[in-house]
Amino acid sequence: MSEEDILNPPRGMRDIVGVEAELHEYLADVFRETARRHGFKPIITPTVEYFKLFEMKSGEEIKRSMYVFQDKAGRTLALRPEVTASVVRAYLKEMRALPKPVRLYYVAQCFRYEEPQKARYREFWQGGLEVIGDPDINADASVAFAASSFLEAVGVKHYYVVGNVSTYRVLMDKMGVPGETQDLILHLIDKDRVGDALKVLGGVVTGGHVELFNKLLNSGLDEAPGILREFRLLGEGEQTTLEAELARTREFIDLLNQMGFHAVYEPRLVRGLAYYSGLIFEYKTSEGLTVSIGGGGRYDGLTRVYGGEYEYSTGLALGLDRIALLLSPEKAVPRRSLIVVSILEGVPLKAGYELVKRITSGGLAVIPYRARTVSKALGFANKQGADAVVILGRRELESGVVTVKDMHTGMQSTIEAGDTDALIKLLEKHGGRG
Repeated sequence: MSEEDILNPPRGMRDIVGVEAELHEYLADVFRETARRHGFKPIITPTVEYFKLFEMKSGEEIKRSMYVFQDKAGRTLALRPEVTASVVRAYLKEMRALPKPVRLYYVAQCFRYEEPQKARYREFWQGGLEVIGDPDINADASVAFAASSFLEAVGVKHYYVVGNVSTYRVLMDKMGVPGETQDLILHLIDKDRVGDALKVLGGVVTGGHVELFNKLLNSGLDEAPGILREFRLLGEGEQTTLEAELARTREFIDLLNQMGFHAVYEPRLVRGLAYYSGLIFEYKTSEGLTVSIGGGGRYDGLTRVYGGEYEYSTGLALGLDRIALLLSPEKAVPRRSLIVVSILEGVPLKAGYELVKRITSGGLAVIPYRARTVSKALGFANKQGADAVVILGRRELESGVVTVKDMHTGMQSTIEAGDTDALIKLLEKHGGRG
C-alpha cells in the first residue's frame, strides 16, 4: 500500500471535518435533546456484536452486506448494520424487569458493505427511538411524533409513507411459502422489483394466488379487505386480525395528518428488515433526496426470536448523514461566540488560564493564544474568525485589568479582570449575543 493510499479512508468511509463535522455534532445533540424531552432514555450498545444476532432476523439484504470477521478465538463477529437487534438483546439481558413500556434512544454508527453512492455510505450514523412493551398505537405515534419534532427543529420538511407488512406475511404463511422465500419476496418488493417478486412467488403457489397478491400490492386501504377475502385462505379470526391491522394503519395515517404531518399509504412499502411485523413507515423529503431519510415500524415478537417472552415493540431510525445532506452547515448550526485570550510575552500561563476559566464559565468558546505582540494576537484571531480578543499583557496584569477588542467593529475597551460577570456580558455583546 502506497503512502497516498494510507492517507485515504477505505472506500465508502469518509473523514468528516470542519463545518460538516460541526453539523453532524449539532444533529446528534439536537436528536438526543429531543429524545430526552419526549421521555426516552439513552442506551449504548457495542459496535461489534456476534454475527448470529443479526443472522437470525435482520433479513437477506442486511446479512449479505455485513462486515463479518473472526476474532483471535475463532468467534464470528460483525460490525453492527443496524441497532434495533442490539437494543432488543440488551433489553433481554439487562432491562426486562423494568416497568413497561421501556423507552430508549441512541445515536450510533452502523456499517454495511454496499456500493457507495450519494446518501449511501459504508459507515453511517443513525438516531433511533425504541419502545418495548406497548401494544397501543400510541407507542407508534409517540416515536413518530418525537422524530418529526427533531426534523422540524433542524429545519427538514418531510412527509410519511405508510404501509403494513403483516398482510403479506400472513398470506404467504397460509400459502405455505417458506420463511426464507418470504424474506426474498419482500426484499424484491422493497427494491421495486415487483415482477421478480411475483415470479418467485409463482414458483411455490398457484397462479390465481399470484394474481391476487399482485392486486393487493396495487390496492388502497379501502380495497384491501375485499381482496383479502378473495384469497379464501384465511379463517375468520385471521381475516379479522388483518382487517384490524389495516384499520390500525388508517388510524396512524389519520393521526399523523391531524397532527399536521402529511402521510400517505403505500401498499408496496415493506422495508428491508425481516423483523418488521405490522405497521411500517418511512420519512421522505422533496428537498433533493429520492431515498428515505429514516423509517421504522412494529417488530412485535422479536424478543421471542432471542429467547425472551413475546413483547410488543415499535421503533424507528433516522439517517443523520442523509439529513446532513439536506442542510447548509453555515445556516443550520447555531453560531457560538468565539473569543481569543491573548497571553502576551512575560505573562505567566497560570494567569492566562485563570482568565480562560472565568470566560468559559459563561458558555463562550475560548482559544488561549500565546503571542509576542498584540498585532500577532490580532492576526491570529482574525484568521480564526474570532468575535473578540481579550488581551492580557504585563501592563494589564499589573493593573488588574484586561483589554477587550471587538474584531467586527474595531472598538476597544478596558475592564477589570476580576469582574467576571461584566467581562462575560461585554464579550457576549461583541459576539452578537447581547
